[in-house]
Amino acid sequence: MNRRTWGVPAAALACALLLGACSSTAQPGAAVVVNGEAISESTLADLVAEVRAVSGLPDGANGASLNRQVITGLVQTAVINEVAEQAGVTVTQSQIDDLVDSAAQSAGGLESLQKSLAEQYSVAPSQIDEFARTNLQYSALSERLGNGDPNVGSEKASALIGAASVDLGVSVNPRFGEWAARQLTVEPPPDVLSAPAGAPQGEGVPVPLPVP
Repeated sequence: MNRRTWGVPAAALACALLLGACSSTAQPGAAVVVNGEAISESTLADLVAEVRAVSGLPDGANGASLNRQVITGLVQTAVINEVAEQAGVTVTQSQIDDLVDSAAQSAGGLESLQKSLAEQYSVAPSQIDEFARTNLQYSALSERLGNGDPNVGSEKASALIGAASVDLGVSVNPRFGEWAARQLTVEPPPDVLSAPAGAPQGEGVPVPLPVP
């Protein structure tokens, strides 16, 4: 069986995605607003609780970082979904099921896959289908634009996503951090100045998994 990578390439996205810097327009009770659609703090808390439960993280552990990672994934999903729709890229439930089934088989079962995604990428079990959909959409965009060259395809797909994302207006609740355009991640709040020089300020967005 031929294998490829399941994942939105971190380097490609980081170099080209140009989501507008976080503004102060977040709606009350919203963790983040993307394209006018709010994701509530309660939804974020539920997803974080799922990640903790399946990964075995105790309550309170890695709280700020985990919130940022989950919000980062939610924003990426919303942006790529929008770009895929504009580009006419469609993904069927059958394709999603096949991808999840294959990844679960490679991981040693669905529970193992859920644990791996939660531990490595802060993906809640209830979000695995959306995670798969986003990856399939990105792969389709890359293949369409690359004309056989995966590096060119990735660069062009990222540029397309970046151009479209400028209009989406990402706004993160300041208590969770701020949106970093170049890194495509939620960064710590700007008033956190006590971090030592050179300390990492973002979690990055690698999501590689083997798929057919």
